[in-house]
Amino acid sequence: MTERAVKHVRKFLGQRLRALRKQRLLSQERLGERSNLSGKFIGEVERGEKSISMDSLYRVAVALEVPMRDLTDVGDKASAVPTEDAEKIFALVSGRRRPEDVRKAYNVLRAMFGRAS
Repeated sequence: MTERAVKHVRKFLGQRLRALRKQRLLSQERLGERSNLSGKFIGEVERGEKSISMDSLYRVAVALEVPMRDLTDVGDKASAVPTEDAEKIFALVSGRRRPEDVRKAYNVLRAMFGRAS
């Protein structure tokens, strides 16, 4: 495996970690506390700057209440990794919004991109 491929895997894992953490409305610091790691280290892993050991990855998966494969599967799901723009859209609509406003936003996005699968 080339160094470039290793960086790609680290970046993918970091993106998955960030998406799952945000879905659970956890800060990096809080996830770090729950997994007995530092929030700074969680941020470095999310940015693809640091590698994570299997032991630490397991603790993060337990803290997020997901199977480890949800963090590590780089197969066909790689295209399902949220982009930075998708994360911004999620953050925009996941704040305190009235249900009818979220429904309107969903309908606009569905009209633009088709039905969600």
